[in-house]
Amino acid sequence: MKVHILVEDTRNSPEFEAEHGLSIYFEKDGKKFLFDLGQSDKYLKNAKKLNLNLKNVDFLAFSHGHYDHTGGLPYFHGGKVKALAHSYCLFPKFDGKRYIGFPKEIGNNLIELKDKPTKMSKNVYFLGQVPGKRHSALGEYIKEGVRHKDFLLDDTGIAIANGDNLIVLSGCAHSGIVNIVKQARSLFKQNKIVIIGGFHMLTHSEDETNRIIEELKKINVVKVYPGHCTGKKAIKKLLEAFEGERLFSGKVIEV
Repeated sequence: MKVHILVEDTRNSPEFEAEHGLSIYFEKDGKKFLFDLGQSDKYLKNAKKLNLNLKNVDFLAFSHGHYDHTGGLPYFHGGKVKALAHSYCLFPKFDGKRYIGFPKEIGNNLIELKDKPTKMSKNVYFLGQVPGKRHSALGEYIKEGVRHKDFLLDDTGIAIANGDNLIVLSGCAHSGIVNIVKQARSLFKQNKIVIIGGFHMLTHSEDETNRIIEELKKINVVKVYPGHCTGKKAIKKLLEAFEGERLFSGKVIEV
């Protein structure tokens, strides 16, 4: 199985474009899946360079409602795609006065709101709301005209059963990368876990990073592909502790 990183914060070749954001493409069970769309149309440009046709994607899933994961939606012109997101994904989100949420021009009727784990195909699940404590808020969201601190209840991921491996895709892991993996494990019982995406460890202390690494080892994570919001120091520590590589735009991972 191949996992294509359509766009990410970094690149290792001038052939591909990069931006602060994430978009991932994969195929499983005869279906085509998109997970997040970055913040612009760069994921489309990179997909073309990878010879991927995104017009007949079967499923589109959003990790959460921030612009760097949803901003590419206005440029997406797929056919009968089934789009999934947590219900809080579509609420207006702000960092102070700056709007950081879902594209305003997109109608809510285009997205199916799923707060519980949702089966997309035999071996692929949208994780829905991830259980576990959120340790900090990031900005605010507006619900029924009232502003609330945003603890990113919409932050979720995708679980893929692939042979002996459980592949976990994480957009930003605001809900905690350990929590996300545990949610995925509740759906599939594969022994070895591979994590791909953003781990949101940019502001973690060394002690916090070490604690997370130990927890991931305990639940049998064997390989990691961190990027986006993980942070350089955390990426270095993760790749010292596990097999894997850093993500970049245009990278194709065989798992």
